[in-house]
Amino acid sequence: MAGKTAVHDADLLVASGCVNKVEVAYCFGHELRGLSPASRRMVESGQCKVIAETSNAGHQWRWLAGMMGLPFIPSRNLLGTDTGGYSSCKVVKDPFSGKPINLIPAGYPDVAFIHVHRCDVYGNAQIDGIMVEDFELSRCARRLIITTEEIVDNEVIRREPWKTSIPFFVVDAVVEVPYGSHPCEMPLLYWFDEDNIAEWLRLSRTPEGTDEYLQKYVFGVDNFEDYLEVCGGVKRLNYLKRREFLREPMKPIAYK
Repeated sequence: MAGKTAVHDADLLVASGCVNKVEVAYCFGHELRGLSPASRRMVESGQCKVIAETSNAGHQWRWLAGMMGLPFIPSRNLLGTDTGGYSSCKVVKDPFSGKPINLIPAGYPDVAFIHVHRCDVYGNAQIDGIMVEDFELSRCARRLIITTEEIVDNEVIRREPWKTSIPFFVVDAVVEVPYGSHPCEMPLLYWFDEDNIAEWLRLSRTPEGTDEYLQKYVFGVDNFEDYLEVCGGVKRLNYLKRREFLREPMKPIAYK
């Protein structure tokens, strides 16, 4: 997974027991909202094992090495840190300067999911705003599934070819999923659904609360459209659109 949805989606997967080991950067953090109660509980109880840890930059450089077909990327990132000792990196002697250098191993994910603003049926995908790691990840994953806000005609893509950051020949499947980034943000389209995220962080403080949230939003709906209805439907989605463009005030949210 990539982009703003990754943290929340990964949290749900770990909390639901679908993941028994992870290699991570920025362990289970929900940014300004704090750390995940559920994922921390799964790790601390031994139900999910953290096999290695790195920084956000180190994680993305793994995709860069994979994209370039290199076995590793040299970096000074993580040198002199405790995190480096828990990572899958190797520290060696730089043959030019004689100083220590960190070797970050290439990453080749079996499957990557990337949500984009628009895409044609062939897989030519365009992303508005910052790509973060999407460019590199799309080119090192063994299988790439593109989910998109809308499937557009190929002529739309050809009209502005410089916006096509992910080309068709690295894509294995395309799925049209409007609001597919919910409850997280899709830049220039809609804002984070902070109420939904806050509900998750409150309920997931206990196993019972985690089950309650999953039953309501995951197991209790038949498809993604039903999920959006449970989240507030058109009225809520329109609010998130307005909020993205600062046409609605930010409301105080209690995450605990």
